[in-house]
Amino acid sequence: MRAEEHWAKARRLETTRTTKLNDKDDYEIIIWSCIQGGAQLANVVLHKAGITKETFDLIHANMPELNREVPPAVAEMLAILKSIEDLGPRFVRGIEPIDPQAVRNCLAAYGKVRAYAEKLING
Repeated sequence: MRAEEHWAKARRLETTRTTKLNDKDDYEIIIWSCIQGGAQLANVVLHKAGITKETFDLIHANMPELNREVPPAVAEMLAILKSIEDLGPRFVRGIEPIDPQAVRNCLAAYGKVRAYAEKLING
């Protein structure tokens, strides 16, 4: 998929999250949308930076494996995405009661991933 298509998908998820969801009542969907949107943004970064071709898309920060070194800033962005993904087993698939700080941390981490992708997409 092209970087612009990944960007559009991430923006649609973000728009739904910010206009239709409530942090307290919809925390599973908020976290899930950050996981999915973050993966879309990671692909924007990887494609725009020339690290991956448009025929190769990550579905998670480490899946499939890149099998190559990436610049430190990209590695940091992928680590931030992984921190979002690590919330899934606890709050989306798991039964752990929601911690409002976890949602705030998730949204802040997503914002960092988005900011990095935005720099690349906007030149």
